[in-house]
Amino acid sequence: MKGNSLLIVAAIAATFSLTSTAQSNLSLEQRITQLEKQNQTKNQLQSQMSMQLIELQNEVKELRGIVEEHQFKLQQIQERQRDLYRDIENRLSSLPRNTAPVSQTVQNSKTTVAKPTTQPATKSHNATSSGEREEFEAAFKMVRNRQYAEAVKGFEAFLAKYPQGGFSDNARFWIGQVYFAQSKLEEAEKQFSLLRTEFPQSSKLATAILKLAEIKVKQQKWEEARALYNEVVSNHSGAQQQLARKGLLDLKQSGH
Repeated sequence: MKGNSLLIVAAIAATFSLTSTAQSNLSLEQRITQLEKQNQTKNQLQSQMSMQLIELQNEVKELRGIVEEHQFKLQQIQERQRDLYRDIENRLSSLPRNTAPVSQTVQNSKTTVAKPTTQPATKSHNATSSGEREEFEAAFKMVRNRQYAEAVKGFEAFLAKYPQGGFSDNARFWIGQVYFAQSKLEEAEKQFSLLRTEFPQSSKLATAILKLAEIKVKQQKWEEARALYNEVVSNHSGAQQQLARKGLLDLKQSGH
């Protein structure tokens, strides 16, 4: 094995020796020609590398453009969802009152019997009255007018009067939203957390959890924010789930 290695080294040395001898036998003009060819080959390689680099840069720009376009479209979708959400809020607050069952009175000479034409309504926490709806609308109007302190007082009075009313989860949510808009994060977190415990079946639940995640992001509590986003992804669907996925992606891209 050692002998073979020595033979290989000797062969390489001989090759270099022959090459050096051949170069030494070249005339000055031949050497110049050879150097020019080498330089030309080098320039061609550099040119090819430059072209490849330009192509790569163009591809990166195209990919960035696609990403930015998708981000813009996602932003538009989110804005449309917010507009739709506001429209739904306004529609909910202006729904007509459910009419009570109409009763027909059947009377004979001795007895009066009330005969309902429909099944009797069962009272639940979702049952609403015109007074309840009007009081909620009055407090919500203050939110639209940015009268935040008055809005909070109005919603709190509403919840004291209707703790399990048809708009009570909305009232709790908007107290939290008002505090969030004022960057009162601890107060907002308390309200959104109360919504989770008081109204676990609320249509506002997923949105409230997203708000809690946003608060945790602002507080730089990354793991808690990630857990809340994952909760929405696992347990909810639709626009809220997409927003939660976007929140997780933002955390990842920011190194958290």
